[in-house]
Amino acid sequence: MTLFIGVNLEKNYFSRRCGAHAFYTPNMDGLSSFCDWREAAKAGNDALLDWVSLYLERTTYEISCPVLRDATLAPEGKTGVIVSTLMDYGLVRFFSDAGKYEEFKKYCINKILDVLEKSLFTGLQENTLFALCGTPMTIEKETGNTQGAITGWAFTNPRVPAENRFRKIAHSIQTPVEDIFQCGQWTFSPSGLPVSILTGKLAADTVLKKLKGKTI
Repeated sequence: MTLFIGVNLEKNYFSRRCGAHAFYTPNMDGLSSFCDWREAAKAGNDALLDWVSLYLERTTYEISCPVLRDATLAPEGKTGVIVSTLMDYGLVRFFSDAGKYEEFKKYCINKILDVLEKSLFTGLQENTLFALCGTPMTIEKETGNTQGAITGWAFTNPRVPAENRFRKIAHSIQTPVEDIFQCGQWTFSPSGLPVSILTGKLAADTVLKKLKGKTI
């Protein structure tokens, strides 16, 4: 789940608290100390929302402030903040199937803002101009990744069907066919946008090197 938040605060406010990129856990009680969401769902919608609230209080957040790397990415005096946390696709789908998807997203937005307000970003809520919420279902819709996967394969699999050694990432562009190269998010694990860019560059450089000195 990812929140894209537009904030009416100077970038220096976030520079002092989290910098351009950080991981933040507001509560050290951990996630293993309460039941699975499916158990909570048996007691009804309110009980499940209470479970979501507890989860969002104890989960770890990845926080990014792009304007701290490039000042042109936000107007003067304002900051864009990206806040992400892992979330079970099945949980989101449960609310969607019940016709409560938008209600669920609104609940999560308010809860995450409240958690951050009380711990890391005092004054965040009153200075929030807007907050957009993306879920695993959003990722699934926009990318086609099954259940909104962000890495492509479960790490519990006995074998990952792609090169996954960082020192061997250059091998990920190779195919069994001579002079045919591959690139994209599925050519290396963990997958994603950075892998798409990197393997695209590796493949392009390899092709240019092979063509060097040849007439095209």
